[in-house]
Amino acid sequence: MKIAIIINPEAGKGNGRNFFDKIKDLLEHNSTIEYFLTSKPLHAIEIAKNVSHYDRIIICGGDGTLNEVINGFDINSKAVLGLIPIGSGNDFSLSFHSEKADNMSLLNYYLSDSPKIREVNFGNVKIVDSNGKEFHKRLINSFGVGFDAKVAFYNQHNKVFSGTFSYIYSILKSLFEFNKIDFDATYDNKKISGNALFCAVGNGRSIGGGLYLMPNAKIDDNILNLSVVSINSRFKLLTLLPKAMSNSLTTRKELVQYEFTKLNITLNTPFYTHIDGEVITDKAKNIQVDISDKKLYFMCKYGRGLNVF
Repeated sequence: MKIAIIINPEAGKGNGRNFFDKIKDLLEHNSTIEYFLTSKPLHAIEIAKNVSHYDRIIICGGDGTLNEVINGFDINSKAVLGLIPIGSGNDFSLSFHSEKADNMSLLNYYLSDSPKIREVNFGNVKIVDSNGKEFHKRLINSFGVGFDAKVAFYNQHNKVFSGTFSYIYSILKSLFEFNKIDFDATYDNKKISGNALFCAVGNGRSIGGGLYLMPNAKIDDNILNLSVVSINSRFKLLTLLPKAMSNSLTTRKELVQYEFTKLNITLNTPFYTHIDGEVITDKAKNIQVDISDKKLYFMCKYGRGLNVF
């Protein structure tokens, strides 16, 4: 048994460093464990490439760290993954875990002999910007284009708050600009178009530390969900925020939801996009998103799981 533990010490504005300090002795006295600390953006991608042949890979971080591992990980590997959510938002964890996770309890479970295993979907994203540059990424939780991606940009550069407070602060900052996107899209050969505040794709249900913008999404149902939010005033957006936080947007006319396996979006004016909260470009022109026919295998302490190994 070979176990790799990838820790982002900067996750959660100090949570990562504190968690590492707490488990350092355990890691150094277990011969089956090799641990890696990320030291810069995208470092987890490189680490994941080098540990894909391990039996288990435990990720200690937030959605950004998880996304980096998924993008560096050999998707044909037989390794099983474990997530310890110590980031600011932890939105994938909100969809994955059926109850609030105790991090030490999760770690001990991931190191146990026979953890339950759950199959999880992921998506493939191709973005072409206005200069013709291509970006190829995997998503594990969400993708967004429009207002939510602009919010992600401000959230990514916010040094004041963390978690949902940081996201709400970034929303308020973005309200002054209130840009909308004019788009044409095809999902599973069906056409839609519009002038919307944003389009959000969900494998998970939420972004921004618990804003449920893709309320019907499930991480293991073999489809992705598209939410198109059309709002004409700043005031209306502010009134909908509590609905998003309480996961009660499903009946609102401002939110239209679709299910798909393949999606193509063309923007008449290039704009910001994000994947799992990380801004990819501010000049996205054409976007393709599809559900992968492959699966990820996560150790699962809470909720349903399947012993496949």
